[in-house]
Amino acid sequence: MSQVKRLGMGLGALLGGDAESSVTHEPSGTVDVSLVRPNPYQPRADFDEKDIQALADSLKRQGLLQPVVVRAATGGFFELVAGERRWRASKVAGLQRIPALIREVDDKKMLELALVENLQRRDLNPIEKARAFRQLMQLNSWTQEQVSDTVGLSRPSVANFMRLLELPPEIQEAVSRGTLTMGHARALLAVPQRSTQMQLLRRVLEDDLSVRALEKMVTHRPSPAAPGKPAARREPYLAELEQKLMDKLGFRAEIMPEAIVIPYGSNQQLTAILKRMGVL
Repeated sequence: MSQVKRLGMGLGALLGGDAESSVTHEPSGTVDVSLVRPNPYQPRADFDEKDIQALADSLKRQGLLQPVVVRAATGGFFELVAGERRWRASKVAGLQRIPALIREVDDKKMLELALVENLQRRDLNPIEKARAFRQLMQLNSWTQEQVSDTVGLSRPSVANFMRLLELPPEIQEAVSRGTLTMGHARALLAVPQRSTQMQLLRRVLEDDLSVRALEKMVTHRPSPAAPGKPAARREPYLAELEQKLMDKLGFRAEIMPEAIVIPYGSNQQLTAILKRMGVL
């Protein structure tokens, strides 16, 4: 069965086999809430407090009907595989024990399951998705093509998400909060200077600029030139080639006179670029 089909069938399919098979239960089928720890590979960073409180109010009346999935950890603790929202709400509701399925799951599968659970619920913001895709690539030594096959997205879509991680932290935070859309962020990626990106970010937030308005500002913004020298005319086709190159590599690239510039921030990123270019 292909990975894409397995993801479409949900967490049970990813865990493999019958939903109840290969599960080690405690005699009561429950675990102590205080002994459960969050999934260390959880891609979702923000949980809506109002949503958690609403679920907690429901749990006080009815209890937790759907078990969380955990794996055994050292010291008698458990780590969540899936169900962190339910676990958080259970703590708020004051529940002492909750139903749980205990599985043997490795680190790679932990990330994969957490990612799928959130993607199915559409809970991840663009930056969280980008970081999760990067984690999948690092843990599995995957290419963007392999990530796209696994999560059921096109490779250009995965590349577009991952390129968001090249933006300054302030812009990434704005995207995470929802004050900046992914369309705005993609437009800012076309601006090579960080200081200019930050200036444009402030304009977008202060003037509530649309994506189209920002794209026009970026397109018609003069390129920096040496004092006393006019900016060189840039051929329109170069921008299209740059975009194709960035989609292929998943990193920012700039085609300049007599050079192609691909900035990278670490040896890990350099290795990833060289692998996608077929050098390694």
